[in-house]
Amino acid sequence: MAVYVDNAELAWRGKRWCHLVADSVDELHAFAHRLGLKREWFQDHTRYPHYDVTVKLKGRALDLGAHPGDKRTIIACAKNLRVELLGRRQDGSAQRGRYNSPKALLVKDPSDAQDAQQALFPA
Repeated sequence: MAVYVDNAELAWRGKRWCHLVADSVDELHAFAHRLGLKREWFQDHTRYPHYDVTVKLKGRALDLGAHPGDKRTIIACAKNLRVELLGRRQDGSAQRGRYNSPKALLVKDPSDAQDAQQALFPA
C-alpha cells in the first residue's frame, strides 16, 4: 500500500495546493491524520476522492513516506478510492460525513481519463 502526492500546485485562496491519494481509503485517512488533516477535509464530493494539501504540507507528506505521483498514478488511485467508497456505501459500512454523497462520485464513464484530469487538474 502507498500514499501519493502530485505536483499540481493549483492556486486557490492565496496558496498553492496539491492532491493526496492512496491505494485505499483507510490508508489515506490514516496518513492524512498523521499530517494533521481533518477527516471532513476529505474531498469525496468530487468525482475523484482526495485530500488537498498545501505545497508546504506536501513536503512533510514526502518526508513521512508519501511517494511523488504523476497524473496517471493520481488518477488511477482516485478512481480506485471512488470504487471503494461506492462499495462501502452500497453495503452500508461507510461513515457519513459532510461530503459523503454517492451521486457526487458517479461519472458517466469511469474509465474516462479526461474526466479525471478535469476534476483533479482544472485548467
